[in-house]
Amino acid sequence: MGRSSLRARPVAGALLACACAWLAAGGCAGPKRLPSVVVSPRPGPGVEATPEPVVPPPAADVPEHPVAPPIPWLEPAEPLRLLGVGLLEDRPRLELRAEGAAWVRDADSGHTLAALEAGEPLACTRAGEDVAWRAGGEEGRARSIALQPIDPGFLVSAPGGSYRGDFLVLPTPRGTGLTLVNNVELEDYLKGVVPWEIGRHDDTKFDALCAQAVAARTYTVARIGSRQARGFDLYATVMDQVYKGATGEDARCNEAIATTAPLVLRHGGREIEAYYSACCGGSSCAVSEVWPKPDLPYLRRVADKPEQGGDAWCGGSPYYHWRETWSARELERILQRTLPEYVEYMAQGGGAWGGVAYTPARGGSAGRPGALRQLEIKRRTPSGRVAELAIVMDAGTYHVRGDRARWVLTPASGNLAILRSALFEVEVVRDDDRLREVSVRGRGFGHGIGLCQTGALGMAAAGRSWRDILAHYYPGATLDAVTRQER
Repeated sequence: MGRSSLRARPVAGALLACACAWLAAGGCAGPKRLPSVVVSPRPGPGVEATPEPVVPPPAADVPEHPVAPPIPWLEPAEPLRLLGVGLLEDRPRLELRAEGAAWVRDADSGHTLAALEAGEPLACTRAGEDVAWRAGGEEGRARSIALQPIDPGFLVSAPGGSYRGDFLVLPTPRGTGLTLVNNVELEDYLKGVVPWEIGRHDDTKFDALCAQAVAARTYTVARIGSRQARGFDLYATVMDQVYKGATGEDARCNEAIATTAPLVLRHGGREIEAYYSACCGGSSCAVSEVWPKPDLPYLRRVADKPEQGGDAWCGGSPYYHWRETWSARELERILQRTLPEYVEYMAQGGGAWGGVAYTPARGGSAGRPGALRQLEIKRRTPSGRVAELAIVMDAGTYHVRGDRARWVLTPASGNLAILRSALFEVEVVRDDDRLREVSVRGRGFGHGIGLCQTGALGMAAAGRSWRDILAHYYPGATLDAVTRQER
């Protein structure tokens, strides 16, 4: 049995007969998440690639927001099949189930360890560098464990919801607990992403759902392997894309996914970095306005309004205008934590922005900010976002750059982890020389790069196609089919 240790027990006759019949009909041969996730081939020497343009490359005499030409349907190649989504990390114990009959397998070898009836639990704990498991009257240890429904149409369930595909349980790298991974096909993964990212809408917004499906598919393919050291490809949270499995799937969103399959956005023969946010506040922005990263030609500042002018496409968002207020004492308490974290962030790579993060006062220490004296926006980006916010404390002046202002000015309510956007004004209220209150008046929600989700909904409601929407937010990108490549 290798690393697995089983206690013999007859499998229920009905389940065994069902499983054998299913295997005879061509059922699962028991891979782990085997082979590992794959990415589409990159066009290169000897590879023909004829993607249709979403919009021609920007030129001086081209309008800022050209409408995309019609795109002939692309014959779908075999789609990318499998990716791993990290659902839980470093958990001391996991209890998993399938809604129908399922196999428990050694994920390294593919060997079947146990067979489960519908709803029977698989319990897993950490045992050194292995996973200790118990299921169907059997128990043992293995490097990693897979729970695979005999019928792929059955869902698997874990704390937090039900999911398509399979489960993989492995020891958390550099942790003491277990990591739970959902191995799922790309298009099924998108069914658990699109409604949670852009919401559920009627037919008048269908083209916005299609644009979101393409953006999410592109982001996924481009990010496959980015979390490899953690044992999966993408987080199931805002660290990548919000993913809730089969919970709350939406028929219109599923139709949008099917309508646009298997298309992704590419530039220079590679999938683009298809960033998107909830509301851009009237203008999207270039990458360097937000993060210490180089700009990309298809992610640039775009006025979020019709070519002929008028109200912003995202103007109807409840977050188009917002306000956040702190008492001086509340903000001071928050800054004792967030300012030292910012200085540490800059020391570990954020310094690519250039310039100093902290200028000490006499005897001051970056790790002990002290009392709040003043806040002032020193510089803005071309889209109006904060480029540098100077926060004067007893210990000295902290020079907060780009999107990190959102992480430093944490809302006092605790309802949001960071400030809604970096597109804001600062208001300071004083009693004589004493700081009493600080407010920020802002626009938008999110980083503001790439597709604006509420802007896309506005464009769709105004009759713009999903191709037009993608052309507006990702100028210069092209549409092409994602394909499978064996490794």
